[in-house]
Amino acid sequence: MELYNIEAEQSILGAILIEPKSISEGNEVNLSSSDFYLDKHKIIYKCMKKLSDSDLEIDLIILSNELKNDKTLDEIGGVAYISSLITIVPTADNIIYYMKIVKNLAMKRYIHNMLLQAGTNIQSMDTSALINFTDELKSTLLECTNVNDLFIDASTISLKTENSGAIETGFRSIDNVTGGGLNFGTLTVVTGEPGSGKSTFLNQILANALSLGFNGFLYSGELTYQMIMEWFAKTVANTKHLSICINNFGQYVRLSDEGFEMISNWTKDKLFIYSKEARADEINLANAIEYLAIKKNVKLFILDNLMTLECSGSDKYEKQIIAVKALKNLAKKYNLVVILVAHSNKSSFMNREPHVFEISGASEIPNLADYIFKTTREDGKPFTHALILKNRITGIIKKRALLEFKSERKRFFTKGELELQKDFGYEPTYEQDSFC
Repeated sequence: MELYNIEAEQSILGAILIEPKSISEGNEVNLSSSDFYLDKHKIIYKCMKKLSDSDLEIDLIILSNELKNDKTLDEIGGVAYISSLITIVPTADNIIYYMKIVKNLAMKRYIHNMLLQAGTNIQSMDTSALINFTDELKSTLLECTNVNDLFIDASTISLKTENSGAIETGFRSIDNVTGGGLNFGTLTVVTGEPGSGKSTFLNQILANALSLGFNGFLYSGELTYQMIMEWFAKTVANTKHLSICINNFGQYVRLSDEGFEMISNWTKDKLFIYSKEARADEINLANAIEYLAIKKNVKLFILDNLMTLECSGSDKYEKQIIAVKALKNLAKKYNLVVILVAHSNKSSFMNREPHVFEISGASEIPNLADYIFKTTREDGKPFTHALILKNRITGIIKKRALLEFKSERKRFFTKGELELQKDFGYEPTYEQDSFC
């Protein structure tokens, strides 16, 4: 049982070296040097606090010199170790998150030691001693700053309802009714029959997000890495990198090697795909989402689909609820856009009027969603209808976007064909040297 997180400790120290003023965030969680697990981290943080309390700058040279004067520089690994801390974390933006992790683990270590001591003395403890022990234990828990996260002061609530931001889908008719796109901090469920265009719809949303500067993540429980990238790349590609070919099975679209290489380079450090080697349960997915949100600044997460997740729980419905609740909590916690694909249930084929409970799975899923889209396609026709069934942001529902599919581009488009003309910006641009 590891009641420590070395990387979180290093990230705190590195963040302070990057932005010295961020050390004041420790006051919010009452962080002290004793909360660190490694002795060398205790020494470094204590020295940083001393410099800060004396209104002295915290940088590599001043900190190293102070540790040298205290005769602890060699003990913590020298200047080389301090220098390495700066490379651990890119910015100081998430320092409060790291501080809460370290503080929480320090509390758990303290409680663990208390329980061990009580276990040793339990036979000799009378009722009064047991009551004192439980009171001390409760007091320790209440002193944990995480308790403060359970409530807010009512006076801090604003009645202003400005849009907190959104990722545009790239389909203007949809963005107009959702509040400028899919809002941050929301969970979207996309449902529909197999072959109704869900994956192509999401591919275009993903490509548009990347073109706007938002990093993305994709989990697919059914497609191989190669299938994912081929499909995505053909959706992104401009016409000059696509050609129509014919084989024994008929006509197909071919992406040039040059085009694929450009798109592949464009996605570097922007698009991340869930590993096929990892179990797709709520713990692994939550860890991946948290890491990518914090370390890689990923804002859009697409999971295709709900039925392929392997979550804990006594039955499949409990498993689904656990997974969807975890996704919703992560979306709110890190201000993300999370999209989950879920198949329609059998009753949807018989319903004349579509409704939110057509989603296959636990009935609680529609209640957790902020947006619900249903895609339908008429037999033999290259049209998909994207119907919005739930819209917690603007309240506008039952609006239908008619999306026509162009097989040569692997894209949907609306009236005006703006989506076909879209250049997602994957081709490198070169600046001409000036001879002036």
